[in-house]
Amino acid sequence: MDTPPPETAQTVATPTERLWTADDLAHYVGCSVREIRNLRYAGLPTIKFRHLIRFEPEAVKAWLRESRP
Repeated sequence: MDTPPPETAQTVATPTERLWTADDLAHYVGCSVREIRNLRYAGLPTIKFRHLIRFEPEAVKAWLRESRP
């Protein structure tokens, strides 16, 4: 009897769930890339790959919902 592999805490993005660049996020939010940089310093969740900064769409959407005044 085979047991299924345990679920891991990490998820792999499918091609339709790709990570956003700062340009992608600025377009989604409707602001400048400079404003995205300011939001990063305010706590916007990011993923770093060496020198690249990327944003997970669901994490960003949740952060934006929670950060509303």
